[in-house]
Parts: sequence; C-alpha cells; structure tokens
Amino acid sequence: MAKQPSIEDQFNIIEEAIAALETGDLALEEALARYEAGLKSVRQAKAQLDRYVARLEELRADEAPPQA
Repeated sequence: MAKQPSIEDQFNIIEEAIAALETGDLALEEALARYEAGLKSVRQAKAQLDRYVARLEELRADEAPPQA
C-alpha cells in the first residue's frame, strides 16, 4: 500500500487546487479533476486530524490524576 501524504502535503494539494480553480482558466474536465483532487485531500486531511486529536486525548487521559 502506498504511503499516505503528510498533512502538510495534503494542505499543499488543497491550496494548489483552490489556486487553479480561482483562476477560471481551466477547461471543465481539468477543473473537475482539480476539484476532485482537492476534495480527496480535504477528506484525508480531516481523517489525519481526527486521528491526531484522538491520540492527544489518549495522552491527556493517561496524564490525568485518578478520580477519587
């Protein structure tokens, strides 16, 4: 299985897709392809962020003092 791009790479892909779409110079097929690539990266970035948040919550729970 191919390694998933880093969160930073995902953000770069999203930014590039937005910049390309904002120019309005793309053919319809290319615009759709850029939109799809950007949307895929948004979903992957969100999944990565969700995993990071879950891990941080685990770490915080491990550090919490025991409840009396």
